[in-house]
Amino acid sequence: MASALGDIKILDLTDPLGHYAGYLLANLGAEVTKVEPPGGDPSRKWKPLLPDTPEIEAGMQFLLMNVGKKGITLDIRAQEGKDTFLKLLEETDVLLQSWSPEEASALGFDPTELRRRFPNLINASVTGWGLYGPYASLAYSDIVSLAMAGIMNLSGFAEGPPTQLPDNQGFHCASLNLAAGVVAAILERDSSGIAQDVEVSMHESLLMAEETAMQTADIRGIDRERTGGTSGVIGIKLPGMGLYSAEDGWVYAMAAGIAGAGFAGLLELMDLLGDSIADELRQEPYASVMAEFSNSAAVFRLLGDPEKLKEIEDVFAEADVLVTRFFQKYPKEQLYVEGQKLRLLIGPVNGPKELSESEQLNYRNWFRTVNDPGRGRELRYPGAPWQLEATPAILSRPAPFLGEHNEEMFTSVGLTESDLKALSENGVI
Repeated sequence: MASALGDIKILDLTDPLGHYAGYLLANLGAEVTKVEPPGGDPSRKWKPLLPDTPEIEAGMQFLLMNVGKKGITLDIRAQEGKDTFLKLLEETDVLLQSWSPEEASALGFDPTELRRRFPNLINASVTGWGLYGPYASLAYSDIVSLAMAGIMNLSGFAEGPPTQLPDNQGFHCASLNLAAGVVAAILERDSSGIAQDVEVSMHESLLMAEETAMQTADIRGIDRERTGGTSGVIGIKLPGMGLYSAEDGWVYAMAAGIAGAGFAGLLELMDLLGDSIADELRQEPYASVMAEFSNSAAVFRLLGDPEKLKEIEDVFAEADVLVTRFFQKYPKEQLYVEGQKLRLLIGPVNGPKELSESEQLNYRNWFRTVNDPGRGRELRYPGAPWQLEATPAILSRPAPFLGEHNEEMFTSVGLTESDLKALSENGVI
């Protein structure tokens, strides 16, 4: 089957910041080879581990991020390893790496030198801060970047401290941008014949996730506050808007005149389920207040009228107590399914098991099952974030065993069996 990047060869030397980029490009059909130090990438041993599997081959994070790739071991800091790596680059279209400027220089692979030696190579860098600027050589991590990019400042409740997000959000944002930059560079090279470097900063990649926080500060002089389970755009707690406890978990509702069927739709849902709370909410003072703010234009006008907001905020709070009581009575799936019939925006807060069983995801064949005979089982993986009609995503190769493709890759650039033996004995591969 044809693939979008079927003629592209990629060497992946990224740290965990860029692993997902190689995964995405492999999904597009590129031949992606992960280059690890002889002892293996550290993520091979990160927990959780696949049961009944040698530890070096069991890291589930490694399996997820490297399915679809080939794998070789090579110490590029040793002169023999460096020479071998340069031979591999002669046959490579794209180099993915996470070197700081100092690391690249120490290795002898700074961008200027690579461009001189390999004019057709797309050298794609992903680091925490980019390759220049006062932070360029500083260490980085996902959590530190989420904090410094302001994302953590918007996460949590107004009365509490900033909240840590799940790990690797920054890594994935940066990797998505790296993959997009690589595809753009490939298109330009195909069009003009000119290869170029690609540089991605995780810090900059995360700034878009602030939505309008920076613009609000720049233009209006207002710092967006943490809003917990409510909308960060609206900034006030409207009845039917935000995170609610259901009988068996949580739901997020947008039933406050911003989109969908609005608060009137929420009352219809209560009627549909035979719940008398709807009758209470149709009484004053709730009825007139909720009717007045039944559309987004009215809600945003309210934001510009602090006196009016203060006048009715107690009514909002009392109505929300009733709405909370309603949601607590019903399973989240029932609220979602019945709400959808009324164009009511209610979403269950799903966990991994629920996502794995998702009717929507399974209907679209989003999950990919890969036979992994070396690990003695079939493994089910998340799919790519896009679907291409003529060149669909490819995910058939299991994550590589340590050094699995050494012989294949190294002999393809002229090394002999005796060369490989010597490299192995010297700890280079």
